[in-house]
Amino acid sequence: MTDTTVPARASLTQRWPTGLALVSAVAAIVLLDHTVEQFGPLVVTMAGIYLLTYALGPPLTVWPAFVALSIVFGVLRALDDLDALPADPAVVMTGVVVLLWLWTVLRRRFTDGSTFRLQTAGLVGFGAVTLLCAAIAPRWGLALAGIGWLAHGAWDAYHFATNKVVHRTYAEFCGVIDVVVGPALIVVALV
Repeated sequence: MTDTTVPARASLTQRWPTGLALVSAVAAIVLLDHTVEQFGPLVVTMAGIYLLTYALGPPLTVWPAFVALSIVFGVLRALDDLDALPADPAVVMTGVVVLLWLWTVLRRRFTDGSTFRLQTAGLVGFGAVTLLCAAIAPRWGLALAGIGWLAHGAWDAYHFATNKVVHRTYAEFCGVIDVVVGPALIVVALV
């Protein structure tokens, strides 16, 4: 008889995305008082990471896609802080993700029917949430951002379960952040 149990150390090291996500989520919540306006645009940014990964092809490209769009978002926030951005960061980031969608079409990824339609629906849905967050009163925008983060957590769970588009480590990482930060945003908005 063969022993098929996994040593505790191995299973803990396989959960590194959850550990990293919890640290990241706590940092986001600690910074919440100072950076409330960034959480709405991050909803479409998260969808953009999936879209960029889908356009590139290999699921492991999600980590470079995460870094790239995080840098783009950081530059937009810095330009907005300097009053050098001609529009709201939510609008500009949504435009960036629409450009990623067009690039996906140019790469002929639309031939992958159902997955392309799902990623397009993600762009439309999460983009709409982002734009609506920017258009309504900050308190309600923050609550809507929290709902958007929770919805993206469901998006992550779906992609984790189906093991499509992004690497499972990223779906786990992003999903944990979403289900921790989303409710925190809603609570802060309602308190």
